[in-house]
Amino acid sequence: MWLRTVKHGMVLMGMMILGLGHCMGNELLLADFDNHSVFNHFSGDSGTFTSGAATIRRNFDTNVFRGPTGASLRVQYSVGSGFCGVWESLMGKVSFAPHTLNFTNLHGALRSSAGHPSRVENIRAMAVSFWARGDGSGGFDHRVKLELKSPRGSIGDTVVEIPNDDLWRRYDFGLSHLLQHSNIAQVKELVWVFEDIRNEHRPDAVLYLDDVTVVTDEPVLDPSRWVDDAMLDAIAHRTFSYFLRFTDSLGFALDRSTFSDMVSVGTVGFQLTAYCIGHERQWAERAELEQRVRMILRNLRHLPTGPEPGTGRAGYRGFFYHFLTADTGLRKDANVELSVYDTALLMYGVLTCLEYFSGDAEIRELCQQLYDRVEWSWFVDRRPGANQNQFRLEWKPEGGAGGRFQGHVDGQTDEALMLDILALGSRTYSIGMDTYFARRRSFGRFPGPDSPPILASWRGSMFNYFFASCWLNFERRGMDLHALSPVDLWRNNRLAIEANRRFCMLHAADYSGQTNGFFTTYGENAWGLTACDNLVAPTSHAPSEYFGFGALPTEENLRFNTRAPHAGTIAVYGAVSAINYTPQESLAAIRHFLSIPKLWNPLFGFGDAFSLDPHYVVAPYDAEGNPTVVAATHLNGPWINPMVMGVNVGPMLLAVENYRTRMIWKLMDRNPHIRIGLDRIFGISSLNAESVSFNDQGNAVVIRWKAEREASRYAVYGSSDLSDWRLLEDGIQATEWTDTRRTPGEQRFYLIKALR
Repeated sequence: MWLRTVKHGMVLMGMMILGLGHCMGNELLLADFDNHSVFNHFSGDSGTFTSGAATIRRNFDTNVFRGPTGASLRVQYSVGSGFCGVWESLMGKVSFAPHTLNFTNLHGALRSSAGHPSRVENIRAMAVSFWARGDGSGGFDHRVKLELKSPRGSIGDTVVEIPNDDLWRRYDFGLSHLLQHSNIAQVKELVWVFEDIRNEHRPDAVLYLDDVTVVTDEPVLDPSRWVDDAMLDAIAHRTFSYFLRFTDSLGFALDRSTFSDMVSVGTVGFQLTAYCIGHERQWAERAELEQRVRMILRNLRHLPTGPEPGTGRAGYRGFFYHFLTADTGLRKDANVELSVYDTALLMYGVLTCLEYFSGDAEIRELCQQLYDRVEWSWFVDRRPGANQNQFRLEWKPEGGAGGRFQGHVDGQTDEALMLDILALGSRTYSIGMDTYFARRRSFGRFPGPDSPPILASWRGSMFNYFFASCWLNFERRGMDLHALSPVDLWRNNRLAIEANRRFCMLHAADYSGQTNGFFTTYGENAWGLTACDNLVAPTSHAPSEYFGFGALPTEENLRFNTRAPHAGTIAVYGAVSAINYTPQESLAAIRHFLSIPKLWNPLFGFGDAFSLDPHYVVAPYDAEGNPTVVAATHLNGPWINPMVMGVNVGPMLLAVENYRTRMIWKLMDRNPHIRIGLDRIFGISSLNAESVSFNDQGNAVVIRWKAEREASRYAVYGSSDLSDWRLLEDGIQATEWTDTRRTPGEQRFYLIKALR
């Protein structure tokens, strides 16, 4: 293997790389160092190593870089004796050996999607490429050994000579001679090594690295140019691949691609549902997906549970801890709570599998057992007081005999609603409607007082308005049966999502770097404020921070006059997961997201979030509870978060599938537990009056309707404007009712609900 310099600063791999030029394709960006993060675009971490008396220091430089904006990696090394170097992991943390890249089949178990142009099977890595330059301070060459490693050791290497001038040059490490190597299917690290014998025992030198890529033979395709269905297929296809690739030895999906040691129970719920979608679309071998589902369900069923403190259990009373340690399935640490919300998300995945794999006796039995053993009623607070009959939010075994509950469930449109439906439909530990009625309801308007009222979530995060509809179709359910302030959840969620988009449009800025709540990221097609990771202060030791971004209206704003929690960061899954509520606006947002450089990765799909106007959130908080938002002046350009988070890509995948085929909605409509829960909250159906007339005296309205076969009683609701509804009468056993409370001349609309 050899390299030579040619005109215009390009460096080629001799005949090795030239001979493969005709089949070169996509270049997958591994690292550009623009985020100043320890993690790269493959969700791998990075670092340095030394041996003997050698020293090395790496930092991010915003004065020397390729391209119009960004940063490079500045490497300062000394090899008076010994050797040192820098490394990039190619998949997940370097300490987590099972996650590697197969350079002869980069997409792994993923299969090509029928009828669409993106080919993924047997895509090979043809070269590793990077750009480098010196600091221009001396007439010598940096002699660097570039090495590929598997968890078992070196796969291959080459030596690169980089002149110590200030010209950027590209260097390519051709791989064709290595594609038959047994370990090329498990590539873990890319390493730059500085050795004393090759660098003349140099005491001090500076080298800059930038734009590290993996060159493939996959055809270069641009999803943004495809018709809507092909574009959505590509997004869903790559999103699905997360649940194939980032799993532990028990089969559980990891919380996120950068946390190789942690499983999120809620993510496993999305994973199980994703496998149903992938099975239907044949995005992986069906037998393999069926076996993965069985493995997950068996392991969930057999994990140890109990009330003991510590990290020796996975759950208690049918509930699971929020985070589990990868490969063991046990509680991650003593700070992790037994989570009612994450258990609910898991159970929706379980019930999806129960319906989809209905012909598999073992899968059906395991699913039913997991659902039946959840003691929903144990989590309800029955103590007299302001929170009586509300679901508690979490439990920990520490804190005295019987453990300790903390917090109470709030909200009406998201996980709280999903929780009620599961608990109401349980045949073993069912609850009553008192938990549903016990939670307060707060209504707000945005952008002004003339806007329609919206039942608001606590922080206005958009996931609060589409998580439930990943599995449940509220479009024809109409209003719920709340006696004081009934709400049409489908309409309410659509209004909240539209308000979120409107908020972003009204908070768009003309120039970057402001700290007044206006950001250049936002716009007509850049919206969807919801929970995601955000960048952190440069002094922080964390790569990012999870933050519950949202838009007005919020319950927190209504109660405490806080501002909307936002900092100019958009999570991709927000607008995409809203596609069933705002199809045209979501499609326009997707095309905008695809136009943002480095946000779309042909291997992994969309990154989690981005900001063209990067800011981070810190203390102190003001008197109203608002944090300080600071411009990220340490960055030199946009912030792209390339990692993938299971609970973010999960709803995106499910929403797109429901938009295309309604598949998950149809499965859930068949499940008796879900139907019971929905019927308790919304009634069996909404009926139109067959006739409306005045009585003989002319002072009352008589309403008649057709009988609903499954109904035992009916309820009548009234509204003056088809917006604000209230219960007029419940428990009606006939198919006729007379409204004697209507004011003469008053306009009133009526809605009849059939109840079990």
